[in-house]
Amino acid sequence: MRTDLQSTIKWDIRLEPVTINSYLNTGKKAIIRNDNNQLLSIVGKHYEPITNSQLLEFTDKLTKTGEFKLKGFDELNNGKIILAFLQNTNPNLTINGCKNEEYLFIGNSFDGTKRFHIGTASNLIRCANQFSSSLKVFSKKHTTYTDLNEFEINNIIKSYKTKKGILYESFNGMESVRVDESAVNQLIKEIYTMLSSDSKAIRKKDWHNSPSMLNLHQSIEREMKDLGNNAFALFNGVTWYTTHEMRKTDALHSHINGTANIINQKAYRFCNNLKKIGNS
Repeated sequence: MRTDLQSTIKWDIRLEPVTINSYLNTGKKAIIRNDNNQLLSIVGKHYEPITNSQLLEFTDKLTKTGEFKLKGFDELNNGKIILAFLQNTNPNLTINGCKNEEYLFIGNSFDGTKRFHIGTASNLIRCANQFSSSLKVFSKKHTTYTDLNEFEINNIIKSYKTKKGILYESFNGMESVRVDESAVNQLIKEIYTMLSSDSKAIRKKDWHNSPSMLNLHQSIEREMKDLGNNAFALFNGVTWYTTHEMRKTDALHSHINGTANIINQKAYRFCNNLKKIGNS
């Protein structure tokens, strides 16, 4: 988890009608920052944004439950996207015996590209490997007023705990699933093929000779040396690579929405499938 998050958001938005020649109302609305008058987007008449003040109030209500503590906020694209991060206060969260820090992230946008959504991210203490689960705790379009009241907050926390319980359970037993070199190569090949689908330049290379995939293989070997030749070590090898080797300048966001998360989700599905096959 980054340490340079903002402690609060000191600006908000205002809505202005979009007109032609100063008198003809188009029905659209302009979302503008109230601190520097920057235009964030033009949205339709039915668009109902969640303001920064509403987001701050929501995070305050979540922290007052005692379940989470606020870590901070991040702004992307000059404030078009706002992310809030809260840490689970439970000190006993573990995955296969490894202590785990659990985060709730809240995403809000002012440019119409994303819903208001709540998801989760994790940080294994043993090597600070970061991965964002694919669980969507809450998601809502900006089409109607959102009242994040106490009842809604209780439902969100209930949904969070239920889905996280399922996720944690999916990791149990991975350490007992034997993994050989052919399974390692298969996952690397699938990751390479997935990433190369949008790049002709990468597609021309043999995946065995790709520098990034060789780096991935070394990361997997590193974790297997520590944890053994099993599915849990294989997953950790991938998250080691995406956390420590990919060198993303926007690392936090990439682990939630970008390439790192895509790779992590691929590894999670692959290793979970190995577990299911081993138990069948």
